[in-house]
Amino acid sequence: MSRRLIKVAVKALQVYAADQLGAAKTKKIKRIMRELRICAALKHPNILPVYGYTYGFGPYIAIVSPWAENGNLSDYLQLEGAALTLVRRFQILRDIISGLQYLHANSVVHGDFTGPNVLIHGDGTACVADFGLSLMYSEVISASQASWTSTLKGNMRWMAPELLVERDDGSQVRPSEQSDMCSFGGIMLQVLTNKAPYYHLTNDAAIILCIAKSQTPSRSRYPELPERYWQFIEKCWSTDPQDRPSTEEADMTIRNEYYSLSRSG
Repeated sequence: MSRRLIKVAVKALQVYAADQLGAAKTKKIKRIMRELRICAALKHPNILPVYGYTYGFGPYIAIVSPWAENGNLSDYLQLEGAALTLVRRFQILRDIISGLQYLHANSVVHGDFTGPNVLIHGDGTACVADFGLSLMYSEVISASQASWTSTLKGNMRWMAPELLVERDDGSQVRPSEQSDMCSFGGIMLQVLTNKAPYYHLTNDAAIILCIAKSQTPSRSRYPELPERYWQFIEKCWSTDPQDRPSTEEADMTIRNEYYSLSRSG
């Protein structure tokens, strides 16, 4: 029997906490494993497959996925952004929203939808990665410890403002399809301009303060962006989550623009 070697990425989930020991930890880890099996069953060209999980990385479980030759979206735009045509940018956005639409159609909320969590394969296909991980983390670490993991990982630039809100009972608002769409607005801005949201701010606390106050990125910092694109991005950033577009609406908008640009180009 012939064997074919493939390159994979292995990501350890650092989910154990000091207060999660014994039977309680075992029970919650079983829930994580169940979620991982659900993720492994999802198949779409624009989501990064989960091959499975493994051990051997200290006390942690690790996810095994395909290796993406061109790295993540943020790095890709930094390296290739100056040479990308508008058609190519909308091709990337088409891939991304297609992947997110598939997740939402299967009742999966991404929860940490950012530039670094979109990967680019060697053939240029964009795929959504690390979907549902923030919700898995919340199963084994309290919300106050995890902060939905985004703040800890420095990915707050794309975060929806409602995720920073604390409920009356002290719990945090859970990520939703609407918060994913708010994050998509930031990704769309990044793809079209090569500039991440709040690119001019390097201090994490300053970024969090802007988001907490619902101060979206300033239009004046992206003068090259056509107004019709900016208006759609602003809709994704609507303060009321219910006013944000669905993945279906976003997919239609992105595809129409992509096909229009392809024909005219």
